[in-house]
Parts: sequence; C-alpha cells; structure tokens
Amino acid sequence: MGQEPKVVVTEAERPRAEPHPGPARPWKPDKPGVPTGPDDVPRGGSFGHTGPDQGFAYVIIDRLGLPDDDPRLREVVAALMMARAAALGRAPVPEDLEVALVLCGFGGDGPAELEERRRRWLEAASHEPRPGETAVAEVDPALLVSSPEQIRYVFQHGSRG
Repeated sequence: MGQEPKVVVTEAERPRAEPHPGPARPWKPDKPGVPTGPDDVPRGGSFGHTGPDQGFAYVIIDRLGLPDDDPRLREVVAALMMARAAALGRAPVPEDLEVALVLCGFGGDGPAELEERRRRWLEAASHEPRPGETAVAEVDPALLVSSPEQIRYVFQHGSRG
C-alpha cells in the first residue's frame, strides 16, 4: 500500500534495521590466579591431595570401631586414613584404618615412642583447625602408603628389609 500524500513521515519514523549484538568474546579472567579450568586448580603442598569420597573414612571407623573411645583419636585416625587414601588415589578402605591404628601405636609390638607420639597427636588435634594435621605432617609419606605388615616390620626392625 502506498503512502498517503497528506501524511508526512520524518526520518525518525521510517523503518530502520535493528542493531544486533556481535558474537560473544571469549572470557578471560581479569585477575591473576583465577582458575579457568580443572588444570588450574592448585594441588599438593599446603593445598593437599584430595581423593574421592574422603568422608567414607568416618563410615569405616564407625563400622569397625576404635580401641579407644577418645573423640580426638577418631579425628586423628580419620585424617591418617584420608591422607593414605588420597596418596593412593582412591577412597578410604578398611586397610587404611589398620594402617592408621598401627601408626598410632595400636595392634603391634612397636617401640615405646609410638605411645608418646600418639599422646602428642591427640593433644595437638584439640587445637588444630583440621584435627589430625600434625599426625599427617609427621608421618613419612612412603611409610603412609605401605602395607600394615611393612609398617610393623619397620617399627620392629628399623628398616624396610
């Protein structure tokens, strides 16, 4: 339909193309240290090594029990179990509980220093933001991932044999 001769159409009233936004720009962090993907998440050192389902250590402890009902022992043993499981790249298993108890001086003819070390770990656990941190820091990582029999042998004979 044509335009009526009596109607004056100004430039502002004429149809015009609508502007569309341009293509999205790739996102880049504007601050240093902002992780942009899974590979950027820090690991190791003070960040630790997270393993799958670390809370399962508490389930194992509750099912199998501890030789002492001290709640600090539960926290120290759970921390040792979680550290061992994470070092091995898996969730905690009952063998981790056995290793943690051997490291705490239970279930073996270990040296007398183990009992003193356990007392020190329990005392430290009361004041730590993450109970059991002292215990995990003091245990040799190579010993932590060893089998319970190897750890008992090291405590009795002083070497890995």
